[in-house]
Amino acid sequence: MTAPTRSRLDPVDRRRQIVDAVRPLYLQRPYDQVSLAELAAAAGVTRGLINHHFGSKRELFVEVMRGTIRMPESELPDLCGLPLTERARRTVDWIMNAAETYGQAWVAVSGAANLHGQSDLQAVVDDADDHAARLTLDALGLPDETGRRVRLRTVAPLVKAVCREWLERGTLTRDEALDLITETVLLFATREAS
Repeated sequence: MTAPTRSRLDPVDRRRQIVDAVRPLYLQRPYDQVSLAELAAAAGVTRGLINHHFGSKRELFVEVMRGTIRMPESELPDLCGLPLTERARRTVDWIMNAAETYGQAWVAVSGAANLHGQSDLQAVVDDADDHAARLTLDALGLPDETGRRVRLRTVAPLVKAVCREWLERGTLTRDEALDLITETVLLFATREAS
């Protein structure tokens, strides 16, 4: 019987392959319940190769979370010609679809990153929140002004809390969550600076 042959990938492709392979482990269980040996086995690589490409288990986790909590730009629906309220509702619906897809990992990571102060994970969450604010302003057809973006970034913890109530606790229906987030996004995005 011959041993399976391994293919050599360039470093960028190998990193992507590892991240894609281990993502399901972090979507199912918290960071501290996943061992480096499990990560290596899931990716079909050695622990040393994970350390070579990421430096540590923590850096691999941060990279997985970066891809999990950042809103993808390409999937935003076409909203041209719709009234502002309808654009806001469809944008929030799109955000909620992403939260539903990533479920536990998105809610847990994006909501709990600040438990350890200014950390590498908090920087990933902050970047994702800024990115989401920019995409939301673009979807709403509003200018990407610093004040508007700042106001929308402050909405991010509320969005995560509402999604937690809806997805984890079941205390809100999807429609209740959609209404609450849409109203809040509209209020903060359209409010003029004082």
